[in-house]
Amino acid sequence: MNQDRFWELISLKLSGEAKPSELTELESFLQANPDEGLRIETLMAIWDSRQDLAIQKKEAFSRHMQRLSNHLSEPVLQYEHAVLEQYNGQEEQNNKPRGTFRKIAWAAGIAASLLTGVFIISTITGNKKETKANAHNTVSTKRGSKSKINLPDGTQVWLNADSRITYNENFQGSLREVELTGEAFFDVVRDETRPFIIHTAAIDVKVLGTAFNVRSYAEEKNTETSLIRGSVEITLVNSPDKKKIILKPNDKLIVNNSQATVLQQSGGVKPNSPVLTLGKINYIKKDSIAVETLWTRNKLAFDKESLEDIALKIERWYDVKVMIVDEKLKKEFYTATFDDETLLQVMEALQEGGGFQYSINKKEVMISADK
Repeated sequence: MNQDRFWELISLKLSGEAKPSELTELESFLQANPDEGLRIETLMAIWDSRQDLAIQKKEAFSRHMQRLSNHLSEPVLQYEHAVLEQYNGQEEQNNKPRGTFRKIAWAAGIAASLLTGVFIISTITGNKKETKANAHNTVSTKRGSKSKINLPDGTQVWLNADSRITYNENFQGSLREVELTGEAFFDVVRDETRPFIIHTAAIDVKVLGTAFNVRSYAEEKNTETSLIRGSVEITLVNSPDKKKIILKPNDKLIVNNSQATVLQQSGGVKPNSPVLTLGKINYIKKDSIAVETLWTRNKLAFDKESLEDIALKIERWYDVKVMIVDEKLKKEFYTATFDDETLLQVMEALQEGGGFQYSINKKEVMISADK
């Protein structure tokens, strides 16, 4: 089953318009691909909780389409537009119930999110009068996918795999604030009157207008900020004195997440302490591109990284599970750059550079020492 057909079946299922034969076709696919089940259950929950609000406004679907347009294949886009046009025609003729095509259209947007791995969820709190101020958008990517989004102020954000960003839909007020889990590259539109702040679990990053990369995955040891241009101000979330650290172009700040959590007990912090390391960005001489931002160009890069850390990157990049059997192998270090290589090609290259053997079974990679 190709992606467009799968997408169409999910749309019909969500909207309640699927025929028995179509449900059977979808069920057969899910039995053969059980990994898709959890994601579909998540989308069903989103659909059930939000369809009453979303279906009331055709503009909501239009905004959703605009955000997804850069991520969908042309056949998928054509189908979504056709569904919306058909709905518009039926509404004008008043020949069919008004909800039918609208439901399919909105379901199409939800299903498209499933296929691209880009989930755009709006949450609204408070009463109707407060809706404008309290509406938030959450954009998340699954493993094996990336996304580029435009914030309301024109700021561009590249979101890496298995990441999530939340922001106020209108971006109004004296501050432009976002919350980030995972990794993102920001190209921030300059506005001296409205600072831009990124909140992560370990640090807050404050900027006026600049380009930089923030990496803050919960399962990783460190939180990293790499500055390409401009300047940023870093505040450690748990620092009792809220000391500021200013980064200049080519600076890279690494915060040890486990150490940062005990700052309230130990007092202040200085750069290049066990908690913080202040260094420089690494560039590839041939391309003059920062290694830290190569992922935005769909290049998987390791720069003197341990196999343990590399395994986490591979898991997110290819949506697999990597298990390293030998503890000593976890501390082996590698440097490499891959441009659109397959998982097999990456593992072959790493194997040539170090003494280990591996096996791939569906979505599991097993790494062990050479015998």
